[in-house]
Amino acid sequence: MEQRDDRAALVDSLQRAIDAVPREGLPGDGTAPASTSAPRDDDDRSELSAAANRAYAILAQRDHSRAELRTKLIARDHPEPVVDDLLDRLADARLLDDQRFAESFVRSQRQGRGSSQGAIRRSLRQKGVADEDAADALADAGDDLPFALEAARKKARSTRSLAPEVRLRRILGVLGRRGFGGSIAQRAARQALEEEPGTHAP
Repeated sequence: MEQRDDRAALVDSLQRAIDAVPREGLPGDGTAPASTSAPRDDDDRSELSAAANRAYAILAQRDHSRAELRTKLIARDHPEPVVDDLLDRLADARLLDDQRFAESFVRSQRQGRGSSQGAIRRSLRQKGVADEDAADALADAGDDLPFALEAARKKARSTRSLAPEVRLRRILGVLGRRGFGGSIAQRAARQALEEEPGTHAP
């Protein structure tokens, strides 16, 4: 419920910001000096309004990093200068924040998918989030082993009819796809098998 309330508040704030875009910060309207990067004519104003409404539609679905949103808006043929202006406005209004996005992404990937820190870090990098923001968001993510062990136990329960060596391979495959590798994957897989009644890890 709290997450839905947060989303509703964000969408409502974003809608208000978008509604104000064509009217605020324009040279000669008394709200911004002529030297700002605000649109200079009706065409620019229309482009910014169109990009803003597209951004609303995108962000209403889920949070995005700045780089993600920029890529999607440009792919829809919105001019780069207009997109960059809009992104600055959204960032100034705290409606676009890579640090907040990274923290939310880490929570969803840890709690929803049980992904490893390495896999989450790679995904954040692909989404254009700076390594520093990713590191800050991952600082409280906890150790990988409990998440790897939970995934390993689940796979172990579903492979009880198979030979031990096959079960080990299947478990390691699941862990690998979630980004767990090396000693953590081996430790989690073997512990999960050893916890099964009458089973010994190969």
